[in-house]
Amino acid sequence: MIEMSSSYIIVSSITYAYKGKGLLERRGCSVFIERAPTELSKCGCHYSLRIRDYPLERALDILKKGHVRIIQYGSGDYDLP
Repeated sequence: MIEMSSSYIIVSSITYAYKGKGLLERRGCSVFIERAPTELSKCGCHYSLRIRDYPLERALDILKKGHVRIIQYGSGDYDLP
């Protein structure tokens, strides 16, 4: 079953965040960029792509094919340690 709710994808830089946003929006995905929580990004340079009502697995596939460096991903709120 494909989940269609809010998800997040952590990428390694702001450059990858904007590249990923463009790739996903061209395929009909609504994307919002935000800085990743410090609990997930000790270096402070990771960013999060927040997506809604788009299958997470499809978004990950698009980003991987577009050579976007993915650090972490999940559904709903952040999975904090």
